[in-house]
Amino acid sequence: MSAQQDSLQTSLDSLVPHKRQPVKIRIGFDAGKYIWARLNDSESYDFYIDANFYKNYYLIFLTGYENHLTNSSLLTYHTTGNYYKLGIDYNIYENWLDMDNDITIGVRYAYAGFDYQLNSFRINQPEAVITPEINEVNKYFTNLSAHWLDFTAKIQAETFKNVYLGYAVSLKYLMSYSDPDDFEVLYIPGFFERNSYSNFGFGMQYFISYRFKF
Repeated sequence: MSAQQDSLQTSLDSLVPHKRQPVKIRIGFDAGKYIWARLNDSESYDFYIDANFYKNYYLIFLTGYENHLTNSSLLTYHTTGNYYKLGIDYNIYENWLDMDNDITIGVRYAYAGFDYQLNSFRINQPEAVITPEINEVNKYFTNLSAHWLDFTAKIQAETFKNVYLGYAVSLKYLMSYSDPDDFEVLYIPGFFERNSYSNFGFGMQYFISYRFKF
């Protein structure tokens, strides 16, 4: 092939439109958390949206609401509030054939605003001969907040066309939280139970999601 023909072929190739990488947006719901809350006389709604904005990178936003009942031998109280998470995931899985699955690692910044309603408490007296009586109260602790980081690993597999089932585990690090008078922060919406001896926590999620492609 002559140089002139090569030049003509190159010009023709430049006129052929390249296949555009589709924009992928997925909306999901944490079904496991919803079921667990219902079984424990609580409420929980957790939704997320992710967008494949560049190669294997996903921008993710998550929001949720909790009305959680804690009923222990010493305390009975409700935690009510909303939480928000914003972060980035990276897909480390290479799909083959027509597969469209994800194995991602990522980090999120999280914020929660919440209130406590203390219903009752019992003074802890381990050596008491008679079990201390329960004190019924209705005390409120409002306008509380917390900030933390989530380090997350997640698997999402396409089970039907554009429908995904997912599982995620998260290591959480609590950076700061409100410290109300006469009460200790023990449960944070989106963070779950707080360990009094450490700022680290752990979480699991079971997702159902649907992906839109444009």
